[in-house]
Amino acid sequence: MDHHETALAFVVGALSPAERAEVARRRLYDGALDKAILAEELRLVGLDQVPSSARPSEELWSRISGAMALEQAAFAHARPEVFSDGQWERHNEKIDRKDLWSDKAMLLRCGPGAVEGDHDQDSSEDEHILVIAGDVVMGGRTFSTGDYIFVEAGSNHGEMTTRDGCILFSQYVAH
Repeated sequence: MDHHETALAFVVGALSPAERAEVARRRLYDGALDKAILAEELRLVGLDQVPSSARPSEELWSRISGAMALEQAAFAHARPEVFSDGQWERHNEKIDRKDLWSDKAMLLRCGPGAVEGDHDQDSSEDEHILVIAGDVVMGGRTFSTGDYIFVEAGSNHGEMTTRDGCILFSQYVAH
């Protein structure tokens, strides 16, 4: 299936639970698939609207307003952001980047086969890399979910690749 067919099957619920889980995992790494799913969701959003004359039962309305109040209280002093939300920018052909609280802390979404070439690390900042999901290969060694890589300021940052795609958290810290 191409991205469009996969996205449509995902959105309308035509996949088995195992297939759906696999597409949800691939969606994290594959920006094109994620965009195709979002486009299908937008295209079909009007199909689930209820007539304006319909009103939820008092019990349902009470549950909805209670859940909204609970969420509002939980996040009164926090700012959650869903993974797919926010400003993703193209880093290179198969890698997207999203800055978090500063341009020194970011998420990297690397599609299958993505490559970040070797380069010299800034002499004033160490880089801390945490593999959130997927695989990344550096120096012939494969790192996976939960693994951590430290790159010292002023050193050569070796080439990094991914076979199946990955999500990385990277933070630069003054040396």
